[in-house]
Amino acid sequence: MRPRTMVLAVAGLVIMAGRLPAQNDPRMVEAIRLAQDGQGDSARAVASRLLAATAPTDTLYPEILYTQGLLAKTIDERRRLYQRIAVEYATSAWADDALLRLAMQDYAEANPSGTVKNVERIRSDYPTSTLMPYAAYWGARAYFDLKKPAEACRWLNEGLAQVGDNVELQNQLSYYRGRCANVAQTAENAKTDTTTTKPKTTAPPATQAGFSVQVGAVKTKAAADKLSADLRAAGFEPHVAQSEGLYRVRVGHFAQRADADKLAAKIKAKIGGGPYVVPES
Repeated sequence: MRPRTMVLAVAGLVIMAGRLPAQNDPRMVEAIRLAQDGQGDSARAVASRLLAATAPTDTLYPEILYTQGLLAKTIDERRRLYQRIAVEYATSAWADDALLRLAMQDYAEANPSGTVKNVERIRSDYPTSTLMPYAAYWGARAYFDLKKPAEACRWLNEGLAQVGDNVELQNQLSYYRGRCANVAQTAENAKTDTTTTKPKTTAPPATQAGFSVQVGAVKTKAAADKLSADLRAAGFEPHVAQSEGLYRVRVGHFAQRADADKLAAKIKAKIGGGPYVVPES
């Protein structure tokens, strides 16, 4: 694939994943800009120099690897870099991103089984990932290709429940959800032991008491809107709670504090600052 063609393909994947890559470090932002301008070799050189100057234990290291994956010349090289992140840096903030890229690459290579393997790992290892709606989109398509509509519809239901205000992705999920009309039962029902009369459990309502991650408390709506826009650009879905004269910008709503703690760590790794867990009803 010629460098310019490769860059255009990368740009399409960036849009589908819902956030720009490498937005944390200006040197990586510059590398992406060079690639988008058709200077692929220069972009890869910038990323390679930065990787060589960074310790493997630095939290920046997996982000550089991820950027190198976006800039890779070949499909095999891209896969190797994403797999390295998923295996060697599984606790980093970029592991779920790498798994989603692998899932998308598998689907592009007509390997729906590989796509399913990667999205199911996102579900099991990173259940609070903000990428779950995108994993749902690719997982559903792959399961439909594998003639497993119940599993596909399970993913679509979960994706639509978490998609937030991303209208484009919501429309895409809804389009495929139309194929579920004739499916006798979703994956949740299929997993239910039919020999018992145990009722199906449902997710707790969004208004249930729990925990959120507060990213900031500001005095004006304009400031809250700006912080919310920054969070959306980083791939998170914020909401604002107004109390005591302040606009409190928060992300997520969890029944368990441990899940909120994980999200706080991810937000801090992506955008910095001092996000912290707060009770929310």
